Amino acid sequence: MTTETAGAPVASLPEKKKDLALLKTWKRIVKNKVAVAGLIIIAIQIILAVLAPVFATYDPVKQNLAMSELPPGTEGHWLGTDNFGRDMWSRLVYGARISLFVGIGAVTLGLLGGITLGLTAGYYRRLDSVIMRFVDLLFAFPGILLAMLIIAILGTSLANVIIAISIWSIPTCARIVRGSVLSIKKQEYILAMKSLGASDLRILFKHILPNCMAPIIVFATMRMATAILSTASLSFLGLGAQPPTPEWGAMISAGQDFMWTSPHMIVIPGIAIMCVVFAFNVVGDALRDALDPGMNLDK
Repeated sequence: MTTETAGAPVASLPEKKKDLALLKTWKRIVKNKVAVAGLIIIAIQIILAVLAPVFATYDPVKQNLAMSELPPGTEGHWLGTDNFGRDMWSRLVYGARISLFVGIGAVTLGLLGGITLGLTAGYYRRLDSVIMRFVDLLFAFPGILLAMLIIAILGTSLANVIIAISIWSIPTCARIVRGSVLSIKKQEYILAMKSLGASDLRILFKHILPNCMAPIIVFATMRMATAILSTASLSFLGLGAQPPTPEWGAMISAGQDFMWTSPHMIVIPGIAIMCVVFAFNVVGDALRDALDPGMNLDK
């Protein structure tokens, strides 16, 4: 509820506490200089992905064999060209779009599946053992091998890469959510809601899930790094993006035969992958530290 002072609405005490908590979390993240650098890199990738047609100077898939393997610094091609004469900068920019799209898609689907299974397993004890045994079965497969198996069944495409990585993300997310639910559902306010006759769906999605968001946000941020790296790995192996799609892993795969004559074909997309994965990892670490109520209590 809100109160009014001189005709103007005033935020309620819970809203003020929430805003204050968000402000403290942001201040803790900003104090971490490495995390700030990570946020800048992520922001650059988002801008490049959204405005790829603006920043790209050439068609990323158009070939010009007369301009093949130009070194970085060449006039008109400041990052050089590949073995087909395609501009490396343009392919790098469009590759940022593909990596971000696949990462967001895979993490979103993984969260939907993991949160659903985690909430159900943590809240309903009868279903807990069944769901967690299924999760353990997924954990029995190494992540990249599970993704390769799924793609081998579904076929090679970026859409199937998203599905494969999302399935790989489900078990970890489910365990994180389940652990949070087991702790939260024992709280007195949850027991009070049950005694008042609140439905299970209301308790789960209005009271339990919001209190599980901190670990979910941290997981999603760090899983973005894994998803982008996995996408590049699968494309490098020929199981993801197919030529001439300008995907970073596929660019490294295409450049491996020219690593001695045109090393920029490997180095440039490799640096892009390294920077983006580093950025999401350090931001995830910073979020974990900032959202952990047991840390930095004096700040």
